[in-house]
Amino acid sequence: MGVKATFILDEEIMEKGRALVKEKRFKSMNAFVEKAVRDELAALGKEEIKKALLEASKDPLFLADIKKVKKDFAHSDFEEGEK
Repeated sequence: MGVKATFILDEEIMEKGRALVKEKRFKSMNAFVEKAVRDELAALGKEEIKKALLEASKDPLFLADIKKVKKDFAHSDFEEGEK
């Protein structure tokens, strides 16, 4: 269920949003704004994951763990390739 909120948006953004609604690319201004916010949150989430992966790539314990897992599964990977 949605939550009602009030925002002030740049006039140009509103015009573009209204045009998209008029072109039936969005059901409503609400749908347009919700998708924009959802997309931005997803992008920020991906950015956080990239940042965490970059940090992990510099962590010697993490790298040692990856090396161990690769070694542990080296034989099973080899068997799978033979099928």
